Amino acid sequence: MRRSVAVLLGTGLVVAVGCGTQNYERRLDLTIQEMKYQKQLDSNLIAAPTKGKLQELHIYVRPPKDMTGPTQAFQMTVVEPGRFDVESSFIEAEKQSLHILGRVKQPKAPAKKGAAPPPESAPRGDFRAEVLELVKAAYGADVEATKLKEDSRKGNVFRTATLDPGNGKEIQVNFYGDGKTSPYEVALIFEYLKADGPTIKPRIVLCLESFAVGDKAKRLFAGGETEEEGGESSEEGAAPVAF
Repeated sequence: MRRSVAVLLGTGLVVAVGCGTQNYERRLDLTIQEMKYQKQLDSNLIAAPTKGKLQELHIYVRPPKDMTGPTQAFQMTVVEPGRFDVESSFIEAEKQSLHILGRVKQPKAPAKKGAAPPPESAPRGDFRAEVLELVKAAYGADVEATKLKEDSRKGNVFRTATLDPGNGKEIQVNFYGDGKTSPYEVALIFEYLKADGPTIKPRIVLCLESFAVGDKAKRLFAGGETEEEGGESSEEGAAPVAF
């Protein structure tokens, strides 16, 4: 009887150790994969800007490599003051650019007693429609908001369109958020030489994958989590372990 009990206990211990080893190996494999992915991001993207409106409003964007910015002024076209909360441009001269427009719904601060009323801001219509009008004005390329296609990148869901203005360039427009399920509405507008597409497009994919807003963006700006971990704009999953 005692021998039978010992055999059963020994078998159970082996099974437990085996499961523990498999779990450790799986987590170790996830960590190695994440390290490789982070290296890929760093090889193809520049760091997210840590000053200005993007950080202030918790919008985390890593533009493709070789771009500089944000520039002092928005470069895509003239934008009426107050129409957007974010207007940023990143440029590689005569090669590529990234233009970012965004709105963030925030609670209004109560007016101070006796203070003058704040100046009226520019009227705001539908975000996507207004951005597409600016794209048309800048590039002469037209697309209807209803023709945008859904594109999911590591949990970030975008509505996208690729436009050909007929000048040897391509324009890729990516909309994040709808202002209803999230307070964020952001447009990432990429312009690049069509001939450079095989090099540029994979970097655009990585830029969209690493994009984040809200609490996740705050943690990324602070260096508090990797871009693969959970948050507002990524899929939930097992967090990699450190070693």
